[in-house]
Amino acid sequence: MGRSQHDPLKDFLVDLFSSDTPKGQAGKAEETAVGKYTAFAPFAVIATAFAFYTPQLVELTGHASENQIASVAASIHRYRWLILIITLSLISLDIVRFLSHRRRVRLDAQVRQATRHLPVKVAVGFPPGITTLRSARITLARGAIIRPKEMDELTSAVRASASRPGGKWTYTLRREAHRDQIVITRKEVAPDTRSARHKALDKALKDGPLKDPVVTVDSHDDNGIETAFKITFTPSLNSGARAFQKKVDEALAALAGEHESGRTWATDWSPSQGYLVMSLRAPLPTRVDHPLELVGENLRHLPYATAASDQVMFWDISTKSNKPHSLIVGPTGGGKTSVIRTLLTEASRRGIPFLGVDPKMIELDGLEGYPGCAAIVYDAVRSAMLVRALHSEMMARNHYVHVKKIEPSQLPLLITVLDEFFILSGKWQRLAKTGDDETRELLKELDPLGAWADLAVLARSAGIRLLLGVQRPDASLFGGASGNARDNFGTRISLGNLSQDGAMMMWGDSQVGREIDTSVPGRGVALGNDGIPVDAQMWWTPNVDPHPNKWNQLSDSEKKIINGLRPQQEPQIAFYSKELRQFIESERSMATAARERGHAPEPTVLDQYIDTPASTADDDIADAIPASAVTEGMTVLIDDGHGNEYAATVFAVTIIRDKDTGNVTETTLTFHGTGRVKNHITYGPHEVVILPEPDKILTPV
Repeated sequence: MGRSQHDPLKDFLVDLFSSDTPKGQAGKAEETAVGKYTAFAPFAVIATAFAFYTPQLVELTGHASENQIASVAASIHRYRWLILIITLSLISLDIVRFLSHRRRVRLDAQVRQATRHLPVKVAVGFPPGITTLRSARITLARGAIIRPKEMDELTSAVRASASRPGGKWTYTLRREAHRDQIVITRKEVAPDTRSARHKALDKALKDGPLKDPVVTVDSHDDNGIETAFKITFTPSLNSGARAFQKKVDEALAALAGEHESGRTWATDWSPSQGYLVMSLRAPLPTRVDHPLELVGENLRHLPYATAASDQVMFWDISTKSNKPHSLIVGPTGGGKTSVIRTLLTEASRRGIPFLGVDPKMIELDGLEGYPGCAAIVYDAVRSAMLVRALHSEMMARNHYVHVKKIEPSQLPLLITVLDEFFILSGKWQRLAKTGDDETRELLKELDPLGAWADLAVLARSAGIRLLLGVQRPDASLFGGASGNARDNFGTRISLGNLSQDGAMMMWGDSQVGREIDTSVPGRGVALGNDGIPVDAQMWWTPNVDPHPNKWNQLSDSEKKIINGLRPQQEPQIAFYSKELRQFIESERSMATAARERGHAPEPTVLDQYIDTPASTADDDIADAIPASAVTEGMTVLIDDGHGNEYAATVFAVTIIRDKDTGNVTETTLTFHGTGRVKNHITYGPHEVVILPEPDKILTPV
């Protein structure tokens, strides 16, 4: 038998026949509140045995013939069953007394070890309980002081010795200082009916970052499965920090795991009140048609998407907005054009005019002539003129505010769309190098990129709102060429999956927007109204072009959406500068003439084809990126100095940044030349490079 094992019979005999004097301290027994245990049953057992075997004993002693002795023996034998009952009762009483004594001895030792006080009296409730302690009351010397730590140690010791592992009882120790007593009571442990998810959250949070956390179920579904948990905690400095909350959110979502419904978890913090609610997000819809009712009462909030829990995402274009300009990033076919249509139709029905630039000539053409649309510009040179005219309008508005002594909020709003911004920048750069003398001189004078940089930073106070559309994010949009304009693009939307660098630039988190379900059209990430990016389903707005070729392709429900969105009264644009007014008037005149005399050759079918080099083909620019975004091994188009472009592979990239701001000031691309000679091309902070996309032009042999 191991040392750690106990023999109950041996313990009973030791307590029965030994004194309470500790070994090695005979004659110096320590004073104790528990006296020596003395059993009564052994004497009764002897008497019972005598009563049962009295006749046989008389015969053995030879006194059977003596009438008096035989009569006494017979009388004792006659009451043998009564004596047996009394003996059994004494045995039962001894067992109860023994259990009580054992518990009193243990409690006495535990109190002395934990509190260093000698109990005056230890009383155990009757009956004491067979397997577990029932109750007890320990009296201490008057004025005894027990520290909280000592009380905790005593509580742990009592629970460890009195409770059985997995038992149904738990013990509570209460200190009654006015009586100098410690009262021990037990209560039945309610069965743990919590789910595995609830237990996991409770267990993890006990040693987690929140102080004194308590997890309770806030709501169930019809099947009894938890749909929300409320976690209360003691408020601290950490609980109010957004970075801390984000880490806790991620940990809680991982612990809770995927819900049976397939929905994900979201948390709503109330740090000042000391609780948070973790609930299921309503599943994102796979399609949301542009609603015809005006969402919300604020006419300066342009809604465009639905996020989790049916939250409506909007672009706040009011004068008090901290996100006055909007940036939409998305590949071709990702739904960028639909989002732009949604925002512009919402602006129109709210009485806000807009104008736009569409270098591809296919994205915004349907909005030309729409109520509130001042103009849609397609030509690159005319686009540069528009940007410069907008700059003049901004300066004129600021001058008006200064002279009239009015608040900028009294200025009417104007939205300007620059779709495919990098393609537009690439066209300006190409024309500045390969255009005729008049075009190059005009672009140099207009300086559209410089005007754009001023607009991105200063247009907010003039009531001009910018809506920028690009195929991929780039650091130049948040610094460098835009004059540190990232904060101005407070409303940001990404469609499709971003690269790691793109996610970092857009959201400041390399994981956001990288796992979008691209099988669902219009699915993306938007910057929430609280500044946190969330998954969202963009609203679907059909092409509003009334031309029969477009209109006849729409379904009845799509036609209903367009008719319902069209405002009854056309928004009017107020001009503060003659430059913008003259430009819009001339653009509208040119657009009218182009529609009247517009002609495009019909396609032809040929039997044989040859490939024409991209440098001589009349194709459009596939895309363009800032020179600082080029990486080694990338293929770009470069000018040979004679107006011709050819594809070349980048050998090395050298970027020079400003020491104070970190913005790009110069980028040098190195290409392989002949032998050891390498070609170097230097680009300014605003310049872009054109990406090649050779098209196969069908030409007869």
